[in-house]
Amino acid sequence: MAVCMQLGIPAFARQTAAQETLDAGDVVRVTALVIDGRSKEGLLGAVIEVAWIADRYVTDEDGRAELELPRGRYVVTVRRGGYEVVEGRLNALETSDFTLEMDRLRTMDPNATAALEVEVVDTRSGRAIQGARVSILEGGSGVTDDRGHVRFSGLRMLVARISVEMTGYAERTAPVALHQFRTAAVRVEMTVDTAAPRPITVEVRPEAMEFDHGFRENLKRGERVHVFTREILEELGVTRLSNAFRTVPGFRINRLSSGETRLEMGTNCPVAVRVDGIDKGFNIDQVPVRWVETAEVHMFGRRCAVVFIRTRK
Repeated sequence: MAVCMQLGIPAFARQTAAQETLDAGDVVRVTALVIDGRSKEGLLGAVIEVAWIADRYVTDEDGRAELELPRGRYVVTVRRGGYEVVEGRLNALETSDFTLEMDRLRTMDPNATAALEVEVVDTRSGRAIQGARVSILEGGSGVTDDRGHVRFSGLRMLVARISVEMTGYAERTAPVALHQFRTAAVRVEMTVDTAAPRPITVEVRPEAMEFDHGFRENLKRGERVHVFTREILEELGVTRLSNAFRTVPGFRINRLSSGETRLEMGTNCPVAVRVDGIDKGFNIDQVPVRWVETAEVHMFGRRCAVVFIRTRK
């Protein structure tokens, strides 16, 4: 059954509430097919953003993406390098599907380039893997640092095919869609040769975010002091992420009258929250526990802390 979706009408979208949830406990699956408006072929790497939902969905080689959403009405934005941005309303009321056509940009900046940042981690422990070789077909190669990161810039292709190699692990390969003036942040989880690999996840973010208040350099200087994995959260049996932090010394939970929940240190010092690399303020319970893959606490000095939440893709 085709989902009722109105897209490409920015004025209408602005007048509509960002989200109108009908039953927050009822999750539905919506299949999106994004195609080129002229050739009608599926588009790889189209990014689908749903208002108030932390996940960012990326279409596969066939142009499809599976969205799992609480039953309700949403404002949706779809972006893809070289195409006009599409925005509109999605009624996610039942299991359904829709097809979206995207129009190519009329003018292209010949000097525009993209960036790619790859993070390589062990799939079981979540720890960074240093010394992994990351290669891009026709785009060079690099080795991950002690944070498991390696960065490529000045890329002009629309899709980069990457491969990751490390002694003792199975080689990973995958296509990654690139976007002009943006960074595609890729997380690659490596498994031993006999284990089944987990999906490679990609997050697309503006170039400006890379240098916002020296964030990337500060992250390297920070110290990871606590990690909640999916397995740990399931063992704790918490219904709200904030409750898990009762086990972390030095943190205090403050539930505000507005419904927002903050973690605090010292004298009313709120702890910042980043979800999939995006600054999300201070509300630690903004992401449902069932969506959390890991939640890492990083300390910057004695008083400053940030919780980095990575959602399940």
